[in-house]
Amino acid sequence: MPFQFSAPQDVLSFIRTVTFFGTPVDVTLQELAMETFFPADDFTRQALAAQG
Repeated sequence: MPFQFSAPQDVLSFIRTVTFFGTPVDVTLQELAMETFFPADDFTRQALAAQG
């Protein structure tokens, strides 16, 4: 799912993914999810690299 964030220098574009772990039977892992954002373009990748 595309995601755009308005930053002072420009608009940063990301690709969002959500991964769910466990099974419906496993109560301890039933609601565990990992949400990640990846740079969707070179400008966003370079802007993030400059921050770190």
